[in-house]
Amino acid sequence: MNKALFIISLQHELAMAIGNKLDLKAMLKVFLKVCFNRLDLTSAHIHIYCDQSGMPSKVIPLESTSYQHLLSIPKNKRGQAWSQNLTLKSFVEQLDNDQKNISFQCENGQYLFGFIIPNHGLLTFETHYALGEEVQKALQPVLQKLATSCYTSLVHDSLVKEAHSRQLIEEKVAFQAQHDGLTGLFNRQHINHLLGSAIEDAHINRKIGSVLFIDLNSFKPINDSMGHAVGDKILLTLSNRLHSLSSEYIDIGRFGSDEFIILLKNLSIDYQETVNQLIEQINQLLTIPFVIDANSYKLTCSIGYAFFPLQSSTVNNLIKFSDIAMYEAKRAKSQCGRKYQAAMSEKIKNRLDYVDDMKQGLEQDDFKLFYQAQFNHYGDIIGAEALLRWQHPVHGMESPAVYIPIAEESDLILAIGQWVLEQACRDIKKLEKFTLPNSFNKVSINISAKQLMQADFQEKILNAIKQNDIPAERLGLELTENLLVENIEDSIKLIASLKEKSIECAIDDFGTGYSSLTYLKRIPASVLKIDRSFVANIAQCKESAAIASMIISLGKTLKMDILAEGVETLEEFNSLKDLGCYHYQGFYFSTPLPFDEFTQLLSLKTNNE
Repeated sequence: MNKALFIISLQHELAMAIGNKLDLKAMLKVFLKVCFNRLDLTSAHIHIYCDQSGMPSKVIPLESTSYQHLLSIPKNKRGQAWSQNLTLKSFVEQLDNDQKNISFQCENGQYLFGFIIPNHGLLTFETHYALGEEVQKALQPVLQKLATSCYTSLVHDSLVKEAHSRQLIEEKVAFQAQHDGLTGLFNRQHINHLLGSAIEDAHINRKIGSVLFIDLNSFKPINDSMGHAVGDKILLTLSNRLHSLSSEYIDIGRFGSDEFIILLKNLSIDYQETVNQLIEQINQLLTIPFVIDANSYKLTCSIGYAFFPLQSSTVNNLIKFSDIAMYEAKRAKSQCGRKYQAAMSEKIKNRLDYVDDMKQGLEQDDFKLFYQAQFNHYGDIIGAEALLRWQHPVHGMESPAVYIPIAEESDLILAIGQWVLEQACRDIKKLEKFTLPNSFNKVSINISAKQLMQADFQEKILNAIKQNDIPAERLGLELTENLLVENIEDSIKLIASLKEKSIECAIDDFGTGYSSLTYLKRIPASVLKIDRSFVANIAQCKESAAIASMIISLGKTLKMDILAEGVETLEEFNSLKDLGCYHYQGFYFSTPLPFDEFTQLLSLKTNNE
């Protein structure tokens, strides 16, 4: 009678121990503790069937079963973890192979009893007595209930993980929908959304907000020459710095490439001062060099901004206005930023109209090449520079200082540059029919940055020479110092390749840029042109004379010819000659002339030889 009551009580307590806990390990731990205490065990162990990833599995086919040690009470035997106990290991392996209840008496008199938890694992008891048959049988329905609870726990765990995984995926999708993939800042779409909400709040709360448009200066040459990996690291570093400015009322986003947007909300009456302070903070962040892969890069930015709802209450207009203001800041090379003004849009419209006028000018042959002769100190013509002139149908003769920068901002400079190249080659072909002075070498044309960046630029040069059947050495190219340095590695390769084909290059406006002597000595140019700013009043200005003297010495050291631009007086000519410069170009010798007048000048010189 007492034995029957014990079994009923045991089953009841074990069933209660299994209970309704959904955490598998917690449930099995409670079950194991009750077994240990009620059956007066020396130790108790559970091994659980796992899938290939080592996680407890709901159902495992017999042929692919594997098990792992999950729990032991007590945790160790004489300081050794039960998972390392060889006797237990061997017994559990036999239990798994037999897939039925087994028992074994150890050499020390202890007993091991093994039970199957159907489809889920193995239960092992260590006792100091033989466990009765009736107790072993009484455990079978309990183990069935335990198996059901294991399955329920695993299903619950799977659902929880699936729900958590789905939540993570949804959060990731939501994050990706709102943030830039590289920098983690808000993306263009979300900034537009935030701006729309900020405009509404500004109207409701009678507040002012601002949109700042930021563009990195000189980022593209670094990105092109050093690679996108370096460029991306610079953008990421800048993004982290800008992110430090974010707050409840400041949102920061990446608009695209090297452009960023900062949205300021809830500004008070001193809104202009707040924007000025923020611009100062941004510039301060950029004073720290960008150190990427042991190389240091110094960058600045251009900033434009607009206020809402003062200047507009539409998202597109505010972005457009701040973008326009940013370009004004870039043109002015201003570090203080530019506030949008309505006149800026009018200026943009006028520039677009001006570009259309230039397109028509190209189509209607309104552009002409004038040629300014270049002389040596004996008065011989040694060459000429082709200079573009445009007879505007309304404004008359336009200054290149006006239309060239506008053309360079658009892709129209490529069409103009190609026309100059082809027309110069046609004119050289005509010159070849004349008897030229023995001293005459070549006609040089100016090359723009966008032309130089064309992948087929050299091919275009060679094709124009071939189509007009002219000697390659009759054509020269002039590239500014800054242009060469911005694309230094490509420039070196290009100039070297052209030189091999007898096309020589000159470094124009030398002294006005910031190239290092390390770069200069690597550029295989043939001519160094002293900028006119160092020639003007050289007889009276000691500083200009010193700079010109240095350039002349430098050119001679690098085995380059030296040519001074903008020579307008006899004094300037004599000063340059005394310094050792023997090639000149300027009004003192000849103004730029139309082609026919230039050929007359050549003929006159030829006849005087």
